Amino acid sequence: MRPLLSVVVCTYNREALLGHCLQSLAGQTLDNERYEVLVIDNNSTDGTSTVVSSFAPRIPNLRLVHEPRQGVSHARNRGWREAQGELVAYIDDDAQACPEWCERIIDAFTAVSPRPVSVGGEIRPWYEAAPPSWFSDEFELRTWGKSAGFLTPPRARHGFSGANVAFARSVLEELGGFSPRYGCATGESTGPGEETDLAQRIYAKHPLFWYDPAISVRHWTPARFTTVAFILRRSYNSGRSLAVMQGRRICSASYVVAFCAALLSLAATPFALLRPSRPLRTELVRRAEDLAGRLGYLMGRVPSGKD
Repeated sequence: MRPLLSVVVCTYNREALLGHCLQSLAGQTLDNERYEVLVIDNNSTDGTSTVVSSFAPRIPNLRLVHEPRQGVSHARNRGWREAQGELVAYIDDDAQACPEWCERIIDAFTAVSPRPVSVGGEIRPWYEAAPPSWFSDEFELRTWGKSAGFLTPPRARHGFSGANVAFARSVLEELGGFSPRYGCATGESTGPGEETDLAQRIYAKHPLFWYDPAISVRHWTPARFTTVAFILRRSYNSGRSLAVMQGRRICSASYVVAFCAALLSLAATPFALLRPSRPLRTELVRRAEDLAGRLGYLMGRVPSGKD
């Protein structure tokens, strides 16, 4: 029986975390004949193959595929090209899917009208260690609300995180999948790149992105992610990536608007800190995070020909 859903797990030297991910996929409520799991090994040098082999008795449709070209986009593209299902779902190797994950993804594609081209859900943090007292789940939480529905602009143009997203395979074929221009060499991205780029290209033709918070995963959050330095660096990189994707030009009306918005945000910060909606230090870091993203967009280098 040909599987309807292909679950793609791209991995690079994360054997311990990969085991948790595969454990969650082995415990799905969906009949195991209706989905397959493809582990795309992007040149791991640890025990990845041994971990995958250990799950073969519990995940009948499990395949290990080696992708020699380094980078998350290459790995993700190899995943949908190898997929047998007409639906392709991506989950990170450091994430755990809820038991109904596969079943709810298929339900969204088959029961929702008009039929979505992309489906995603909530991503909650799974901490390596207890975070600092000022740290809030909102720094790592990826949510689009408490109710299911189609995403609307501007959120829809950014799509879903690659840790928890599914596509109709046909749309990946149509648009060529993820661009190798984005993503880092290790296969681990620190900001929107290949995911946002693909979402924007899909949205331009097929703006039907369905969100259901019940399609949830828990995503590994190492201790280094709970530092101010990491939060600001990630936000800056996000803004810089967005500038490249949008072909940001300094001599343009849109740049002036973005510059003025950054100034207004900076000017509003002292007033926000007088009556914070969160604990004071949490509010301060959130404000700094927002400004770092704006600075990344305004100051990040856009390659020649774009700026």
